[in-house]
Amino acid sequence: MRSMFRFGLPILSLWTLLSGCASLMHGDHQSVTLYTDPPEADILLDERVHVTAPGKVSLNRKEDHTARIEKAGYEPVTVRIERGMSNWVYADGICLIFIYWCVKSDRQDGGFWTFDDEVHVRLAQQRSVSQSSSPPAEQ
Repeated sequence: MRSMFRFGLPILSLWTLLSGCASLMHGDHQSVTLYTDPPEADILLDERVHVTAPGKVSLNRKEDHTARIEKAGYEPVTVRIERGMSNWVYADGICLIFIYWCVKSDRQDGGFWTFDDEVHVRLAQQRSVSQSSSPPAEQ
């Protein structure tokens, strides 16, 4: 039993350090709420997930995402939802000499990245085709 603690604890500690702090703290997916003005627009995320705004989606942190937003009477909009570096990556500094592997692990696992918790999109009304009340002039 004593030998298990002698070898098991250091191996567990090393595995924890090398797994990356950001990945351990918030995982590889993030909930993001999509809002539109006006509300109740249809959102197609990455051409496979459909929600009505306001709607909450779980985004994979390993990649950026694209949302196509449509509502009758409004111009359709395509929005890129881009990820940025998570502040949890700074916690990888506790790995000291293993920091390279911790950050590398976070990048591969998705924990390195984060999204804004909310995305707001304002839709523009479609312009109506104005018809002239007088017939065109003959020449």
